[in-house]
Amino acid sequence: MTQLAVRDVASQRFVGVSESDDLAGAVDVLRSEGANAALVLRGESVVGLLTASDVLDHVGALDGVTVADAMGAPPTAVRPDAAVSEAAEVVRQTGVGYVVVRDDEGVRGLVEARDLVDAGAEPREPLNPTQSARAEATDGGQDGAFSTQSICEVCGSLAGSLSNVNGQLVCADCHAV
Repeated sequence: MTQLAVRDVASQRFVGVSESDDLAGAVDVLRSEGANAALVLRGESVVGLLTASDVLDHVGALDGVTVADAMGAPPTAVRPDAAVSEAAEVVRQTGVGYVVVRDDEGVRGLVEARDLVDAGAEPREPLNPTQSARAEATDGGQDGAFSTQSICEVCGSLAGSLSNVNGQLVCADCHAV
């Protein structure tokens, strides 16, 4: 049987939101698009994933809550030519029901676990992301680890922690101004 590539089952249209977006607005976008999740983007970089489950954690207190307050870590990325079974194994190992499809030009799509099941993916030998040329962190890191630093939306510097000030994520220096 011919193995399908991830590009054959990935949703080419995916919902993208920003960290500073209002959570209630992001929920409206998810609803209008009929999506279960949104990639949280900073430019072309995937910095998180917002799922319906993340939103439920904030029900009753959506006012003033941003996407950054609710989002989870970004899902692992695979290249468009990765086998569906490889993506299924990534989902199994990470416990995250989504895989980002990304190539050198950027994000190409999002695959849900159910897309992989519908394609008939059968998990194979456990995937070791550090030994696979296809599984990569969405930030392009070599070791699959993510930086604990983020970029201040005011000055553009790297900071260990950011605060939400008027809908922008800012470093301590900019917060003081």
